[in-house]
Amino acid sequence: MLRHLPLACLAALAACAPPPLYHKAGAEPAQIEALRTRCEVDALREVPPDIRTIHVPPRYAPHFYGGYGHFHRGFIMIEPGRTESYDANADLRARVVDLCMAEAGFRPVRLPACAPDVPTPEPGSAQPPLGPTSCARRLPGGGWQVVTPG
Repeated sequence: MLRHLPLACLAALAACAPPPLYHKAGAEPAQIEALRTRCEVDALREVPPDIRTIHVPPRYAPHFYGGYGHFHRGFIMIEPGRTESYDANADLRARVVDLCMAEAGFRPVRLPACAPDVPTPEPGSAQPPLGPTSCARRLPGGGWQVVTPG
């Protein structure tokens, strides 16, 4: 159980980090969202889902039982078998979306989250040019906005 603790901590920290954002100086959030939606629809048309299902077998561990000097070795199930489904084309479809956005002049950027003391820009304001202090601010609606303080 303890060996999964660092992985859980990393997952919790990653949940707070901004996702990759598309940036183009002067672009408005509504324009970016509309273009991204069109790119995602086009990518879905070009690269349809390929849902695959795999079976993950159960896991067993050795187990000793008995008493009074008579011990027996057996196995105990520690994780039951299950099936998992995934989309084999998801990565390719994401690359097609990135290509579509790049053709429109946007580039993917990964920025740190803004510190609490960084002022919040006006909602719907155009994206500023990127600088060394650029960061991403979480919006009340759940999205992210590029901010360049100073």
